[in-house]
Amino acid sequence: MKIWLNTLLLLVFTVVSAPAANAASDNASCLTCHGAMQGTVEKEKGVLVNLHIDQAKFEKSVHGGFVACVDCHLTFGPNPHQAPSANVAKAVKDMANAISAKSKVDAVAQAACLNCHPDMYKEYASSIHGRNVIKKRSGDGPVCTSCHGSAHYIQPKTNRESMVNHFSVVSTCGNCHEEKSISEKYGFSPLVMERYLESFHGRKVKLGHPGAPVCSNCHGAHDVKGQKDAASPVAGANKKKTCGTAACHPGATDKFIAAITHKPLHPIAHYSEIALILLTLGVFIFIVVHVFLDIYADVRDRLFRKGNKHE
Repeated sequence: MKIWLNTLLLLVFTVVSAPAANAASDNASCLTCHGAMQGTVEKEKGVLVNLHIDQAKFEKSVHGGFVACVDCHLTFGPNPHQAPSANVAKAVKDMANAISAKSKVDAVAQAACLNCHPDMYKEYASSIHGRNVIKKRSGDGPVCTSCHGSAHYIQPKTNRESMVNHFSVVSTCGNCHEEKSISEKYGFSPLVMERYLESFHGRKVKLGHPGAPVCSNCHGAHDVKGQKDAASPVAGANKKKTCGTAACHPGATDKFIAAITHKPLHPIAHYSEIALILLTLGVFIFIVVHVFLDIYADVRDRLFRKGNKHE
């Protein structure tokens, strides 16, 4: 019985470890050159491609341990001297064509995420971001790497270096949503991020509170919908459900959810805050000045008494 159990464990270990070993072997040949290359090359239409891959960073990424280069760069074969011409599955090829307006370096590699993350890609394709790239052929909409960073260096979201870590999400979304040209084109306020950071939620995030909501907690991640879309978690009555989760504000009412987190502070609250800051600073300045004057008076009195004794 023990022999059979050991044999079964050995088979399981072999099945699990073999892909990782093969990936490492395949990647070694690619990284031999791309780890040494420096600089960029220019493709057609002036697109610059960075040829350097940091092997140490890649191996520490979520993909480094088991994904082979050709699992994403599907058109490339093991021979680096052959032009990329390998066959690609129809679903990936169709998606590559759909996102080509955004992904100008290697659309097939960008679309290859579909093979391992089909559910997330399906959500993305139906989101406002995905429709903007796929349907409208827009070059300023996000794809996977816009939010997660280069596939070579993606970190787990629990890592503070990850672009989708809880404390990084706001700045990642801000890369686009703070752009004046994008806000004017799509009709949203360029102050969305600034107002969020001024809000109670934003201030809690800046203070390092892990439970404070960021963009993805309210708007979703891969399946972000437009604010006017009935399926959006911040549209109409859905907002009450989104705010009223057990982790946030259970029992949230219509009056409560009217206080939108991106809404600027009411003038009374705004000026009251400024007045409180000035009052606090004034008190500290008064205390410091009072202490120095007290020290000065004490020193002066001591010197005065000393002078009288000499007389």
